[in-house]
Amino acid sequence: VNLLTLAKGKPGKVQTTIDAGAQEAAERAVKKYAEASVVAVKPSTGAIRAVANNPATGFNAAMQGKQAPGSTLKIMTAAMLLEKGLVTANGAAECPKEARYYTRTIHNLKHFSLPDGSTFTQSFARSCNTAFVKLIDDVDDDSALAKEAREVFGIGLDWKTGVVTTDGSVPEEVQGEAAAQYIGQGTVQMNALNMASITATAMTGTFNQPVIVPKSLDNRQLAQASRSLSSSVTQQLKTMMRATAAWGTGAKAMASVGGDKGAKTGSAEVDGQDTSNSWFTGFSNDLAAAAVVQTGGHGGDAAGPVVAEVLRAGG
Repeated sequence: VNLLTLAKGKPGKVQTTIDAGAQEAAERAVKKYAEASVVAVKPSTGAIRAVANNPATGFNAAMQGKQAPGSTLKIMTAAMLLEKGLVTANGAAECPKEARYYTRTIHNLKHFSLPDGSTFTQSFARSCNTAFVKLIDDVDDDSALAKEAREVFGIGLDWKTGVVTTDGSVPEEVQGEAAAQYIGQGTVQMNALNMASITATAMTGTFNQPVIVPKSLDNRQLAQASRSLSSSVTQQLKTMMRATAAWGTGAKAMASVGGDKGAKTGSAEVDGQDTSNSWFTGFSNDLAAAAVVQTGGHGGDAAGPVVAEVLRAGG
């Protein structure tokens, strides 16, 4: 029984941080592949500007997925090695065909190596696995990457984006399993949102927790990392990502993108899959984006064009 009807209620509207142009580009880009997801984030604020999945029904893989991100994680590994003073962007870094740490032997794609005297930037831009794994002996702490993930990049800190998300995981490991983490394999788990955020943090030096519903709506407490990167480390990371986009493994995919741009490719080998998953993350001016294409092969081939399309749309 209706006792009293004063006025019919109006459905509420929640403002989001999504940018119409970037979102349209994201939805268009993922449709080119059977299974793909992409997220774009504004590094200066953490605002999520685009999220898209194909198929678009059901599970939000872009924000809730959990997979090895392959060499895109080298952005974080590089930050840790730079912070510890073990390398510099322009300093020499050995890149042999293979490197061994305890029981794990890690090699480069098609077993390539780089000539003596090659720089860390060249190893990063060419996605040399062994240059990263060779340095683990000097780190003296197998769990250093897990600390970097949490303390600098805000990974696993229970993000309050406004929707349900999985916030990445770099568990503390030892020996061979720790070496696998350096190149984004092993027990590391990420999604496109996490990798877009890692790129955003590398660009600004400080973790801005991604949000899709503005904080002003409910004044919720956002996750905060315990420290920032120095301006020197931030500059060196950007230098290496710019090189990757200019002449490294991301050059072809990023050729159509304008502005101040950088990138990192990744291909993640997953048990039982004949073809690796394609990962790619990049930035252009104040926009960072990351994508994964299931069984897409090399990062530059499938995920790269998805990221490039979103970056071209700006936002």
